[in-house]
Amino acid sequence: MPGKKWQLDLTTLDNSSKKHSTKIDPAGFSLNMYDRLRPVQSTSDSADSQEDPQAQLKLKKAWETALGPGKSVPMNAFMLYMSGNSVQIWSILITVMLLFNSIKGAIGVTPAFERFESSATGGKAKSFVAQITTDPLLLPKLAFVGLQLVNFALGLYKCSTMGLLPTAQSDWLAFLEPKTPLEYTLGVHG
Repeated sequence: MPGKKWQLDLTTLDNSSKKHSTKIDPAGFSLNMYDRLRPVQSTSDSADSQEDPQAQLKLKKAWETALGPGKSVPMNAFMLYMSGNSVQIWSILITVMLLFNSIKGAIGVTPAFERFESSATGGKAKSFVAQITTDPLLLPKLAFVGLQLVNFALGLYKCSTMGLLPTAQSDWLAFLEPKTPLEYTLGVHG
């Protein structure tokens, strides 16, 4: 028995007494509604039910890996901002590092997600089309590559602001034909 009015001894409560309690549930509350929201237990074999939580955990960790490059986008943008727009060794090194790491990360998407593959998450399929259509790691891989491309786009923007990309018409003057004059004039000074 609790000693004070606001204390409650939770060891004396059991679930059967709660169902037969005289207290009224709040308006709109129904235990049946919450029973419908619970996930349905599958009747498959026990090995599949034991692997399902591990596959879900692997998929969650795969999403964490996929969103990792996105967490570095603000830091990279700040570093590019602080390096300035002039062509100096420091700004060029930071930009080249960003471009190189983005390309290297996008190319290395398979080794980055190799540890998350299992029989429940797709694994090694027999054909390429079957692997693409049934692989649950496809979306995390696409997100990973997309965020690497965002970092790469930051690097390209930095190259453009430094004037290293040939985006102006004057950058291509060497390939333009010189204009031929329509008429010549000769002047005699005399």
